[in-house]
Amino acid sequence: MAYTSISINELITEINSNKYYLPAIQRKFVWGEKKICDLFDSIMRGYPIGTFLFWELSAQKAKNYTFYEFLKNYHQRDSKNLVVNYRFPHDIKGVLDGQQRISSMYIALQGIYQTKRKYARKTTDNAYEERMLYLNLLSGKSNFEFKFLTKEDAAKYEKKRCYFLVRDALEHQDLSGANKLVDVVIKASSLYINWTAKEEELAIEKVTSLIEKLNDNQQISYFSIVDKDLDEILDIFVRVNSGGLILSKSDLLFSTLVAHWEDGRKSIEKLVEEMNGRDDKFQFNTDFLMRTCLFLIDAPINFKIQSFDAKNIDKIKTNWSSISSALLTTVDLLKDFGFDHTRMSSNYAATPIAYYIYKGGKLTKSIKLDIRKFTVNSLLKQVYSGQADNTLRAIRNGLREKVSDSNGDYRLIRKEFSYSSIKDIRLPAGKRIAITQEDVDGFLQMKKSSHTFLVLSTLYPHFKLDQIEFHQDHMHPQSKFTQAKLSKLGLSEEQIEDWISKRDELPNLQLLKGTENKAKQAKLLKTWIENHEPNEAIYRKENYVPAKQSLDFEDFEAFFEKRKILLKKRLLKELVE
Repeated sequence: MAYTSISINELITEINSNKYYLPAIQRKFVWGEKKICDLFDSIMRGYPIGTFLFWELSAQKAKNYTFYEFLKNYHQRDSKNLVVNYRFPHDIKGVLDGQQRISSMYIALQGIYQTKRKYARKTTDNAYEERMLYLNLLSGKSNFEFKFLTKEDAAKYEKKRCYFLVRDALEHQDLSGANKLVDVVIKASSLYINWTAKEEELAIEKVTSLIEKLNDNQQISYFSIVDKDLDEILDIFVRVNSGGLILSKSDLLFSTLVAHWEDGRKSIEKLVEEMNGRDDKFQFNTDFLMRTCLFLIDAPINFKIQSFDAKNIDKIKTNWSSISSALLTTVDLLKDFGFDHTRMSSNYAATPIAYYIYKGGKLTKSIKLDIRKFTVNSLLKQVYSGQADNTLRAIRNGLREKVSDSNGDYRLIRKEFSYSSIKDIRLPAGKRIAITQEDVDGFLQMKKSSHTFLVLSTLYPHFKLDQIEFHQDHMHPQSKFTQAKLSKLGLSEEQIEDWISKRDELPNLQLLKGTENKAKQAKLLKTWIENHEPNEAIYRKENYVPAKQSLDFEDFEAFFEKRKILLKKRLLKELVE
């Protein structure tokens, strides 16, 4: 079938007549107002706005699939497309390519656009003003200034500013209607603007051009795919969208899942929101959740379309309550362990925990300690970087056993999580979760990062990381390690370079309450302890500082090496033994 064309006016009319819908494989509307205004600018200038791909199907076939209505009124906080749950009275068209562009035109020409005012609180309803698309009629002959404005702002006439409501042009297909529309604008603004004949002519020209563009039968050029099944449509959808930057691979797979699961989008997005929490403590996303769902139901975890076949999606739907419960329990555990998104170098560290809980594993106090050790060590060893699929597959195989070969079901090898039984699992590239003495030597040379926080959290097990905010603090203050200040100590160039390098390494870092860290700032370590620590001996013991070691900045080298010995001894005990 060859390409066909229609006008924007006709397209809008047919959307209003319930002839166009969005298949559930489409993602949310994401375009910002600048992109929408740029789209209308391109239309006015006669620039190409791309072709469109539609899926034509009968009313009988359409009722078997999930479709969304086009979004008419966009609200930055609350907007979502409405699911169509009725039988279609006539044949329809689903938009496979061009959703963002058509949605932009529909909102601009039929609805309102609400985004949060600067500095306003996002939870306050009046922070979102109702705005519509306007065209400035006095912006210059070759300048098309489109803006989303409230009615009140559009009525504020200024020099070279007089706004015309773009949707009014839809009411006229006859170009002579431009004069009537401009007359209305001129009368409304006559108290504020002394229109010249040239300005009136320019305004009529702009509105005439707008009417012409909206009714141009060649504006929307599309190709139709007729009466194909969803599986074929998915293949076409992937081919069309994979070629550009319209959708990421994650978006495509998410689209595949929700195409088979009517409430999938709402359920998944709700769970991600609950996992991250109102304070955005974590940064889980649909990518993580979809892969983890495959992991939990013992499906292949290759991130491919084939992984989300009807059988696996049905299993996810059937077990959604248990999946959700396991993941939310996992998040609660991570909070108890003192984790947040800044301390999780890979979200996939949560996936094996969720699997253990999903399969009915116990959660006693000692088991939680083993789970924490497993999580910390796996992140320190960076086992999820590079080959996350293969790593997760190996860990899952280490946790489970087949119930029978006939049905392919799996269960946990043991209901009590044991770090010792899983630490030596062979992972890709010869990695293991078990930490060696060589690893510890490497940790002691790490510079301040999320990984050093993990090591420090092991060194301070009594700290309530889930209740109190702790910072990584430079014991000897960072501000003292400058070329000029170190030169005054009589250090050689080589020594200065060495001290600056060691400044950010683990032996010069401690965990300090956030409030205390703000108070300490650039104070010398010795001065800080004398003024803020009631018992220096206890401070030294808790922070792995030798009892008789000098705390003077001039003795930093000795302090660093002596503390490094104590840290290594403790880390070998906690992480290796």
